[in-house]
Amino acid sequence: MACCKSLFIWICSTAVLTGWVLTQGPEAHWTISSETSQRHFCNWTCMIFTIQWPGSFCLSIDNKNICKIPQNIHNWTIHGLWPMHAHSCCSCWPVFQSHLQELELELSQLWPSFIKTKSNFTFWKDEWFKHGTCAACVESMGSPAYYFRTSLKLRMLFDIDNALTNTGIKPSCNISYKQEELHAALGPLLGDNYALQCVKDEKEREAWVQLKIYISKNITLGCHKEEKEEMLKITSASNTSSGHPCPENTTIFYFPIDHEHPKHPCL
Repeated sequence: MACCKSLFIWICSTAVLTGWVLTQGPEAHWTISSETSQRHFCNWTCMIFTIQWPGSFCLSIDNKNICKIPQNIHNWTIHGLWPMHAHSCCSCWPVFQSHLQELELELSQLWPSFIKTKSNFTFWKDEWFKHGTCAACVESMGSPAYYFRTSLKLRMLFDIDNALTNTGIKPSCNISYKQEELHAALGPLLGDNYALQCVKDEKEREAWVQLKIYISKNITLGCHKEEKEEMLKITSASNTSSGHPCPENTTIFYFPIDHEHPKHPCL
């Protein structure tokens, strides 16, 4: 009899707990965690907001045949918003196209996929699983819609296109720029809170492909000095086929966008 009573209590407790879990919204990904787990998820303090230049993007991938630049793309686009040193992101937190429906038009313009085999939504979904779920412990990024909306706001805030144009930095196959010239254009907007990433073309020219901007956890420009120095070391040590730190001892090309021949914008 005592055994049956214990079994009955266990079944009831399990049912109540299961019902509670199933009725929780997206915020339950954080609220059901212990305090220790919460700290583990949110132990990062700095992010990298990375934007990419379509004119050089196709040079940065190994299989250039899968590269495309949509006709409506004429400006810098978003690559991602990435928390630094974040671990154990919740990859079980799904994102559906309906979650981004209100943002889809803007995302398609400012965060498009340049890979023929990857749709825009697949690109966004990959970024959410890999980085957004780590960022979601912060209230302003606490859901897929919030995360992508915050990224779009950052892209509009950092109007790189106008900052470059207003100082005479324009895409060209013949004119290259010194880092001092690029800093003169970017400094008033970003200070020293950024890093330039380049890739080499067929003629071994250094082509500017990405701009990495340091963003603090409270969504303001800049990170703590120690974190920025660490990030600069990581950036300086990285050298892959997809990009490397732009060298300071040579000039940098800012290639124009070629929608018809994106693989060879300046041959």
